[in-house]
Amino acid sequence: MIERTASKRNFRPLAAALAVPVLMILALRFEGRIWWCKLGDYSIYVNEAWNSGHTSQHLFDPYTFTHVLHGVLFCWLAGLIFYKLSAGWRFFVAVLAESAWEILENSNFIIEKYRENTASLDYFGDSVFNSLGDVAACALGFWIALRLGWWKSLAFFLLVEIILLVWIRDGLLLNILMLVYPLDAVKRWQMNF
Repeated sequence: MIERTASKRNFRPLAAALAVPVLMILALRFEGRIWWCKLGDYSIYVNEAWNSGHTSQHLFDPYTFTHVLHGVLFCWLAGLIFYKLSAGWRFFVAVLAESAWEILENSNFIIEKYRENTASLDYFGDSVFNSLGDVAACALGFWIALRLGWWKSLAFFLLVEIILLVWIRDGLLLNILMLVYPLDAVKRWQMNF
C-alpha cells in the first residue's frame, strides 16, 4: 500500500507536466499558429537558422539547443526558488515556464521584437509542433542539469553557447541581449552570416 501511494505521488508531477503542453497547444492554435511548416516540408529537423521559411516551423532546428539551455536555467532557478519541492514538481515548474514562454514568444508583440531587434527579419512565429519540440528540448535540458549537477551543467551550458555562436551566430544569451538591449553591431554580424 505504501509503495502504491509513493508511486502515485511520483506520477502526479509527471502527469501535470504532460498536461501543460496540451494546454499550450490549445492556446497556440487559438492564437492562429499553424501545425507545421507552411511550405509543405515534413522534415523533422531543418538545419536552417536565418532568413528561412523553415526556421521554427519543424519539430527541431538549430534553436532547439537554446531551449535545451532553457531547461538548464529552469532547473537551476527551480532548485533555488522551489528547493523544498521534489525534482518531479520542479520539473513541472520548468515545463510550465517553458510552455508559458512559447505562448508569449508567439504573441505579436514578441514576434515584432524579434523582427526589429534581431537578424530574424522574416520570423513569423513558431509552428505548434516546433513549440512542442522546444518544450521537449527544455525538458531534456532540465534532466541533463539535474543529473550533471551545478558545475558540470554550467560547463555544458557554456559549451553549447560557444558552439551556437560559432555555428549560427546566435545563442540563448545573445538572443536575450538582442531582445532586451539590441546592438546594431551584433545585428550586422549576424546578418553577414
